[in-house]
Amino acid sequence: METERGSLVPGEVEKEVQLRVTPSEVKFLNALAGRVYRLPVTVHNLGHCSQKIRFQEPLKPQFKLILTNLDKALASGLQMTAMVEYHPDKDEDTFDQLLISIGKKTIEIPLVGLIPSCQLEIESEVNFGTLVADSKVYCKEINIINRGRAPGTFKAEYQGQLPIVIFPSNGIVEPQSLVIVKVDFCADQPRIVNEVAKVSLEGHPDILLSVKAHVVEQIIELLNMSNDKKLECIHFGSVFFGTSKIEHALLYNNSPEPINWVAIMQNDSVGEELGTNIQQRTDIALNNLTYLSKIKNMDVTTFISCVPNEGRLLPYQKIVVTFCFSPKLMIDGKKNNDPSHRQDYACFLRFESVGSKDGFLRDDNSKTIKSDRFQKVELAVTGTGLPVLLQFEPGKVLNFAPCFMGEHSELLCIMQNRSNSLPVMYRFQKTAHFKIDPEKGKIDEGCTQNVTCSFIPHQVGVFKVKQLVEIIGSVADENLQSSLKPFHQVYLDFKSICKPSTKKVVLKINPGISSLVSNPVGQFVVRDLPKYKYRAPVTMLQSAMTSLHNHRRGKESMKGALIAFPNDRAASIRSGDQHKLFRTIFTKIPRYNYVDPDFAYTKFEKIKKQAHENYYAEYIKHLRSVRLRKQAERECMYSYNDTDIGLQPASGLKSPSLSETEIEEELCSAKCQIEPNQLLNTRNIESEETKALKRKVLKGLKSDPSTPHEKHDCSLILTPKQIHQVIVGPSVLNFGDVCVNSTNTRLLHVINMLPMHILIQLDINLDELQKTNQFSYVIPPTASTYISVVFESPTIGKFWKSFTFTVNNIPGGHILVMAVVMPVKLELSSDELVLRPQGFSVKTCFMGSVGLYNHQNYFAKFKWQPVNTKRGMAFSIRPAEGTVEPYSSLECEVTWLPGFSSPERGEFVLHVNEGNTLTLKCVAHVMISFGYDFYFEDSKLVGYICVCIVEYI
Repeated sequence: METERGSLVPGEVEKEVQLRVTPSEVKFLNALAGRVYRLPVTVHNLGHCSQKIRFQEPLKPQFKLILTNLDKALASGLQMTAMVEYHPDKDEDTFDQLLISIGKKTIEIPLVGLIPSCQLEIESEVNFGTLVADSKVYCKEINIINRGRAPGTFKAEYQGQLPIVIFPSNGIVEPQSLVIVKVDFCADQPRIVNEVAKVSLEGHPDILLSVKAHVVEQIIELLNMSNDKKLECIHFGSVFFGTSKIEHALLYNNSPEPINWVAIMQNDSVGEELGTNIQQRTDIALNNLTYLSKIKNMDVTTFISCVPNEGRLLPYQKIVVTFCFSPKLMIDGKKNNDPSHRQDYACFLRFESVGSKDGFLRDDNSKTIKSDRFQKVELAVTGTGLPVLLQFEPGKVLNFAPCFMGEHSELLCIMQNRSNSLPVMYRFQKTAHFKIDPEKGKIDEGCTQNVTCSFIPHQVGVFKVKQLVEIIGSVADENLQSSLKPFHQVYLDFKSICKPSTKKVVLKINPGISSLVSNPVGQFVVRDLPKYKYRAPVTMLQSAMTSLHNHRRGKESMKGALIAFPNDRAASIRSGDQHKLFRTIFTKIPRYNYVDPDFAYTKFEKIKKQAHENYYAEYIKHLRSVRLRKQAERECMYSYNDTDIGLQPASGLKSPSLSETEIEEELCSAKCQIEPNQLLNTRNIESEETKALKRKVLKGLKSDPSTPHEKHDCSLILTPKQIHQVIVGPSVLNFGDVCVNSTNTRLLHVINMLPMHILIQLDINLDELQKTNQFSYVIPPTASTYISVVFESPTIGKFWKSFTFTVNNIPGGHILVMAVVMPVKLELSSDELVLRPQGFSVKTCFMGSVGLYNHQNYFAKFKWQPVNTKRGMAFSIRPAEGTVEPYSSLECEVTWLPGFSSPERGEFVLHVNEGNTLTLKCVAHVMISFGYDFYFEDSKLVGYICVCIVEYI
């Protein structure tokens, strides 16, 4: 490293000395025993005079300085290099120093020899970003990199309470490689996650791994079109029966993930009103309970619709949803325009996301299990249906005064709108001989309109006419596009008479070829025609009795000729038909036929015209033959019978009545296709689910469709509305506390409410669930089944994973799998066992028993190992090894044989295969006491006997 003049350099601080030694530290990295390593040390003289430099050998024999002469003179501006050699003899770190003297000053160069070590590195943060609280498990991967030349160990441990799992939690990283560590996080509820996990890396202090996430709710919102405020209710107000009213709203996905959604009409919810007249008195309503029950049983989705009612929303996307209210009048035997037919409605729509759900699954105790994991929003819809109350004065029957031809009669009709809520738009259809003024108009609430009705006859006779009055309003089509159309009709009866008028007609009589009635209408009739007995002699020539014009009849006789009247071609220059023959009426000779070449058809036009006529002639002939064939087939169908027993068709035989099951199947097949704009409702869903639950299919389920019908059904692309009618649950499979390597089974319930086959596929790529027998199932129409999911894990710790499933290859949701994998464990009834004698003999055995309890779901293999002491082991236990079944216990018997050198205490170590280790202490309390018997004679002690007493406790 270059230094400025006068700055400090290693080993010398005098101003006239300028030396630089590189490197400042000689470090041998990853050195192995038995090998030789070399590194150079260079000394630069930056001063203006020569310096005498002296090198000293390192103290430790592992380091050696390779230099011919340790004393060197270094001229100004020159440099010299010495080689340091390191040859370790064993695998351990070595430290020494190299001393370089310049005059009275010394420079120290550290010498470091390091054995191969690991250099582990890990990322300090795992950020999941913004997630949706849908109980889905998200995974992030981090790398632990070893840049050293020796393997290194690591250990990761999270001690918090959140669903965070790190796998693998420990391991070894090979040199110049990396290990992928997965951090799983279950977004079960909204929260801000800022947790830390402790990571221990070999050769480093503990590192805190930060785990961050922002979990938000999966919010579906309905917003107002005008101000983007939350919409809770839509008030349609009053609407005539047969008309429609349309409102709009915004459906908003306020979450960072796309969702599939569906709209459902809720039946029998709190606050629901269907067709109730809230202005009616209670006693009147109770008087007509039959009518009220009829309204309650009607399908709400027939008059309340929503478009779209299913679909997919991208993150933070808004779409316009159209709501339509089209009430229908349900009469109860009264007149249709009765004011009591007012019907008030209050219904509730629910918008929710489509995915795995528990639905209305019922357990053995008939309790309903429901899951509210998925966000939903409820919308209230209110509206009132009113009949058209239109009154006519003087009534609906109008009698006009009789009149003659050319005259007219009038009547004043007063139309009154008795509705105080809505105006009425009307239109009179045109009727012959009658005229209405005005023909159309609008009558406001509670107002009247004067209409002039006129009878203007154009022919003689008696007139009884039904005058149609159309009531016009806003009517929505299938796509909820509204337009003004007639929705109601009122008929008025018009009656009158037109009398004929008699006039004397002055007409010049010409009884020749003129007709007796010269006017086509017949108005002017010659009343005095019978008075004329004689006819004009010129025009009364009897052509049939004379042979005046038959002079050429024999020469030109024509067959099939048409008679040409004198005026058939008057004032006409059109060409005649060349293929038709005409003769005169009297002379009976061919009439001259003039063909104008300017107006005649060309040859090509004649061929084209004839081809056109032939085409339509053949077409009509074909239609007639098809009609006759179908008619013959129908006659054969109703009259022909293979087994002819002499019965005539329709002679009294009755077809057998269908059973309830057959009727349900017919209705089910009729309902296969759901109307695009028809809403789902909870009543129908519950009914279909009940039918599916009654039809359980537990065996013989196919993994792939085989028949053409199954292949067709399973290839259909299902809509979110149809997927919502397939229940796959529960949404959480919780296996609880399970033993490592144990096999555990949970049931996944599948309900198919659709009237067709579906293909359920479980996209399981988890090693712990690979023992599940089958991953795809063909579910029959309107049926239910159970899928056994098998869990087995070789890793101890918490398990949080999720897998997805598809319905006809369309994503249907995900299932969360939870478990706590624990090691095999046995428990002792007591840690210390006191053995008691069995009998009263000195040689009897001391016996006792200890219990082994297995409270887990996996068998535990054990083995007792006695702990030997200096005095030996006098205790024995049996069975010395064995197996304890799951959720059971086993008694082990411990015996102790007393002896001169038998120890009263002992220990056994219980080893559980792949499990815990326990210690059992055994104690046999033996108390030995000594007594003396003394013998006296004449009150003098003459002797004694020592007695040993052994007491067993």
